[in-house]
Amino acid sequence: MKESMTRSYCLAKELSQLFDLEGNIDTMLSVSMYYLNQFMDSERSSIWLFQHWNQKLTIFSSLDLERNEIRIPKSCGVAGWVFVNSEPAIVNDAYEDSRFYSKVDDMTRFHTRNLVCTPLIGYKDHCLGTLQSLNKTTGDFTTDDLELLNLAARMVAVAINNSRRYKEISVTNEARRNFLKKISGNIGNIFD
Repeated sequence: MKESMTRSYCLAKELSQLFDLEGNIDTMLSVSMYYLNQFMDSERSSIWLFQHWNQKLTIFSSLDLERNEIRIPKSCGVAGWVFVNSEPAIVNDAYEDSRFYSKVDDMTRFHTRNLVCTPLIGYKDHCLGTLQSLNKTTGDFTTDDLELLNLAARMVAVAINNSRRYKEISVTNEARRNFLKKISGNIGNIFD
């Protein structure tokens, strides 16, 4: 118990130092996947985000894949099941689990042995996507691993929501500045 609390504290400390409103969210999330691999003792970790316009889960952040390189239907695979049900999953024999979608392994040329996956729950309990770690290097994933992944998922979801809102506010403020500049120019023309 104490070891899992220490591991959780250390991961939270590392991740909290990454998330900066003005920083590049892609970079922050890629670095967070690096730390997650270290703390989860896994070979790969990735974030899948739901895209409303095409109803697919899309790879958003993974150390070895390009953003948006892979898209899957929102209900496909373990990530899809976790997304649709907003429930986590531990799968310690991927190819024996009926939810597993082996075509992602084919596309990435990666062999998944086991995985742990949890939903990214954002503002108003809205599921943004999923966070997963693959191939624990020392045996099977455990409930302690799931708790650690849940902690990381909460932090990642907050970072994604904050980044989206910051961008929205920045765009709105820029539009206001442009509008005021245009109005002040027009007022100046009236008095000329």
